[in-house]
Amino acid sequence: MNSLVGNHIRNLRHKARFSLIKNSSDFFLDCSNPFDKDQVPIMCDFYQDHDFPSLEAYESGNRSIIFERGEGWFKAKGIGIPFGVSKPMYDNGKIYTHLLYDEPNMCHKSILWGFMQEDEYNCELYGAKKAEQLGQRIKILGSTCFNNTYYIRMRNRNELFEELHKTEREKLHQNFMEKGIKTKAYSIYTIVPSDIRVGELFYVLMFPRITELIDHSLIREYVEWLGSSCGRLLRTFHDSGSLHGTWVGDRATSLGLRDVHSNSYTGNYLVDDIGLTMCDFDLAKPVDKESEKPIEKWALVHIENPLYYAGSFIPKDSLTQGIAKKNLFREELAVLFKKAVDLGYDEQPGDLEKSLKRDMLGLLVRAKQIMWKLYNLPEDLVGNIYYIDYVVSNKSIEESEFKEAISNL
Repeated sequence: MNSLVGNHIRNLRHKARFSLIKNSSDFFLDCSNPFDKDQVPIMCDFYQDHDFPSLEAYESGNRSIIFERGEGWFKAKGIGIPFGVSKPMYDNGKIYTHLLYDEPNMCHKSILWGFMQEDEYNCELYGAKKAEQLGQRIKILGSTCFNNTYYIRMRNRNELFEELHKTEREKLHQNFMEKGIKTKAYSIYTIVPSDIRVGELFYVLMFPRITELIDHSLIREYVEWLGSSCGRLLRTFHDSGSLHGTWVGDRATSLGLRDVHSNSYTGNYLVDDIGLTMCDFDLAKPVDKESEKPIEKWALVHIENPLYYAGSFIPKDSLTQGIAKKNLFREELAVLFKKAVDLGYDEQPGDLEKSLKRDMLGLLVRAKQIMWKLYNLPEDLVGNIYYIDYVVSNKSIEESEFKEAISNL
C-alpha cells in the first residue's frame, strides 16, 4: 500500500457506513472477495430490524466506497446512497429505489438511484477491462446483481427530494410495494491505485493567492504534466477503438450549442505520485464514428473543469470601481492545460521527477484543506464550481488569517 496516498485520502475523504448482505456474486479472481462468500456491500435504509454486519469505508462519489486492500484500494461502485432521505430502502431481500429519467446534471439518460442499470454495468465492465488491457493500474475483481429491485419513476433530483421530504417512511414503503416496477440493479468491484481526482486538485487552483501557498512555476509544471498525461491516456483509449464515454444531447445550451455528456473529464482521472489512471467507465463503448474522438477530447478539456470557469472571481471592492478583476493565473492555467492535453494526445507527453509528483500532490492536498477551512466550506464538499466561485467572490479573508494559513502549509 502506498502510505503517502493513503494519508492523503484519509485527509480528503469522509467515512460512511455500509452493511454486508447475502447476495450471489461473481468474483473473477480467486480469493478476491474481501468479505465472506456471497457477502456484498450495500448502503440502504433497512426497513426492518436486521443483524447484517456494519462496517466503515471512505466515500468515493455518492454511490461508491473505497478502502485499503493489498497494494491498492478496493472500490465498490453502485452500492446505494450513504446518507440522507434518498437512501434506497431494503426490506426482506428486496431493494426499493427511484429511477430518474430527466436529470440534466447527470451523464445518463436515466439513473437508477444509488445503483447501476444493466447497460451502465456492461459499459463499466467494458471500459475497465479495456483500461486494464492497456496497462492502466485498475483491476476488475467482480460484480453482483440484485435481482429483486423495484423502482418508482421520478423526473429529476428536485422532484425526488421534494417527494421524499413530504412522504412518511411507512407511506413510502407502501408506495414501493404497490407501484414499484421490477428491474435488476448491479454493483461492480475493482482495485484502483488512488481515489484522488485531477479535477479535485484543480479546485484548489480556483482560489486567489494560491501562488502565495505554492510556487507558481511548480504549479505550471504540475498542470502541464497532468494535462499531457490525461491526453496520452485518452489517445491510447481511442487508438484501441474505445471511448471513455461521450454523447451529444438534443438540448441547446445557453450558447446555442447542443449539450455534451461525457465521462471524459478531469474528475474521472485518478492521480498518485506515480501517474494517472482513468476511472468511471459507465458510458464507455466502442468508437462508432471517428468524429466522436475530437468531441471526447474537447470534453476532457472543458467539461466540469474548474480551471475553465476563469473570470468569475469578482472581489467586492472591485465592484465600486466598475472593474471585474479576473483570476488571471487561473486563466493562464486553463490555456496551459488545454495545450498539454493536445501534446499528450499527439503522443508528445511530458514527465516530472517522481519527487516533484510526490511533493506537489502533498502541497495541493494540504492547500485544499487550508482553503476549505479559510472559506468555511463544508468538509464533505468534494466539488461544486459555481458554489465555490460564489463563496470566493463574496468572502474576504483577513491578511492575518491568510498568513497563519501559509505558516501551517
